[in-house]
Amino acid sequence: MGTETKSSNAWLVTTVLAALGLVGAQAVLYMSYYYTPVQISEGTLWVVTPDRGNPINLYESYRIFFIHLPAAYSTALCCGICLVGGVMWLLSKQPKWEALTVASAEVGLVTGAMVLLTGTLWADYAWGSGRIGSGWNWEPRLTTMLILWLAFAALLVLRRSMDTPRQRSAMTAVYGILLGPLYPLVSKAIEIGQTSHPRNFSDLLTAPEIAHTKNLASIALTLALMALVALRFQWNRLGQQIEQERAA
Repeated sequence: MGTETKSSNAWLVTTVLAALGLVGAQAVLYMSYYYTPVQISEGTLWVVTPDRGNPINLYESYRIFFIHLPAAYSTALCCGICLVGGVMWLLSKQPKWEALTVASAEVGLVTGAMVLLTGTLWADYAWGSGRIGSGWNWEPRLTTMLILWLAFAALLVLRRSMDTPRQRSAMTAVYGILLGPLYPLVSKAIEIGQTSHPRNFSDLLTAPEIAHTKNLASIALTLALMALVALRFQWNRLGQQIEQERAA
């Protein structure tokens, strides 16, 4: 009965997180088109100044910011959860921590792809030529983000190559711990050297409407994506239980 109660509570928490996140996401969609300014006043939304000396006004393209930033926050959380899950598995050897690490890596793969895709699309308009992929360059911030995304993928692929469940669990834990510091590296990479990606988004927040929408988007979409982590965790736990029953 205790196990059933815990499982029921876990599903309830997942459902509540998902509901709050999805409702918030709908509010963000509405606010981004009907509440935030359509035209940003001069001097409030400049990302890069080209050689000719005229700043680039992003106009409506900044709306993708309300997806890009929450996806980045969620990716950072996934890195942190992988680190915690890996450490806790090494300390306790409990399967639930492996399930959590894997769930975080799976969602991190999705959120990392969202960061790369939205960032590239935004850059295509902001400092590219308008063609898809023209905003991508290999400066440190973008390159380290790509490395992080590949690291999530590597964890999910390599763990399947282990011969025994014990080896698979140990590999997952160690790799999860190694994933932990990667997002701070992405965050600091912009200080190594950059030519296009803004160092911060303070100019974006000069309009109160944009600040309010950004705050709601950060909370709502992060909740929705963390609900996805919880859902994948429950799914992975079911898989572990089925595997144990088959082995018995």
